[in-house]
Amino acid sequence: MTGHPLLLAGTLALANGMGCAHFQNTPYSLYQGPERPAAEVARLDGPVAEVDGVDVSRHGSAFALLPGCHVVVLQSKVGEGGVGGAWSADLGTVVYVVRMQAKHSYDITLHTRSGAGGVGNANVGSVEVKAVERDAGGKVLATLKPVHQEAEIEACLESSEN
Repeated sequence: MTGHPLLLAGTLALANGMGCAHFQNTPYSLYQGPERPAAEVARLDGPVAEVDGVDVSRHGSAFALLPGCHVVVLQSKVGEGGVGGAWSADLGTVVYVVRMQAKHSYDITLHTRSGAGGVGNANVGSVEVKAVERDAGGKVLATLKPVHQEAEIEACLESSEN
């Protein structure tokens, strides 16, 4: 399979405030056919731009998927703002390849860290992207890492086809 971007370094501009992604309760279904019970699907939460090459950015941040291998591309430009301040980040291209299981959730969160210096009221800091797999009871089973090579995507997709 070709055309999937690989992990690239990003830059960050951080103003006052701390934040992480906010998620909706009802996931948007990314499979065809009638709605399935939670026991038959996997849940993905986070600042997602694409799943399996399809733009899902207009459908919120919670998704229901069938089990199997899925290629998840994060939104490259993220941020939050409010009365206490705002932050924004350019993550570049961050790609996860995930072998999803029914009843499991895959949570991708953003955490900001204040920097040591700044200009005016703005601090220059960093953002950490954290992705975890949880079982049906919410226990963290694994920390997911972004892919670094196209071969990682191909291996996952091939294993799902067999």
